[in-house]
Amino acid sequence: MQRFTDQVIIVSGAAAGIGKATALRIASEGGKVVCTDIQAEAVETTAKEICGAGGEAIGLVCDVSDPSAVAGTMEVTLAEFGQLDALCNIAGILHFDNTLDLSLEKWNLILKVNLTGTFLMCQAALPLLLDGGGSIVNMASTAGLAGHPWTAAYSASKGGVLAFTSTLAVEYGKQGVRANAVCPGSVKTAMHDQFVLPEGADVKLLQRIMPLDTFRGPETAAALVAFLASEDAAHINGEKVRVDGGTLA
Repeated sequence: MQRFTDQVIIVSGAAAGIGKATALRIASEGGKVVCTDIQAEAVETTAKEICGAGGEAIGLVCDVSDPSAVAGTMEVTLAEFGQLDALCNIAGILHFDNTLDLSLEKWNLILKVNLTGTFLMCQAALPLLLDGGGSIVNMASTAGLAGHPWTAAYSASKGGVLAFTSTLAVEYGKQGVRANAVCPGSVKTAMHDQFVLPEGADVKLLQRIMPLDTFRGPETAAALVAFLASEDAAHINGEKVRVDGGTLA
């Protein structure tokens, strides 16, 4: 299946997790992938892995919350490939905190990366996508759909991503650009290993976010991102799709 032949796709957060899995999946289907992340060595490794498997990719350092870095990513994409067909916004950060203990600094940082970063990438990519039509896939979360404990900033950021995605779908759908959101849950990535539950956390609340099925790898979410970015999803716009093993069923 070569759904992305002759297409150019930007994937943010491509150094690891769902972002890397998405970059690899799209490249395996013929796409030319612009891999971006703040982790220079790791994102370059992703690009080299794609090229080593016979695909085409470049790795760029890009802080999605920095407007100049985002603009630079679009400039390099055009200079290298001459077009953009899809944008997959996967970059994001997560931290668990009791809401009472959540600092304003951490709140602002999480929203800056997850929500403002998504906005900046979309805003910069839209002129390129409108030129020939294309697709935007934004990474939300089940935390943006239902109450998750200890994720006040993260949940707020992902709820914002969902609302923003709906706006894009309505505003630009008739101009040939689709926008959809993926809501992972119970997907195991390295990001989750970096954090521990806050002090005094009631572990019984974990039942609220535990999977009905089981935790699965990032490739499960990447498969959905690739579908929504492709022409197979040509009649899907403004949708919020869960990939959570039935957690919120």
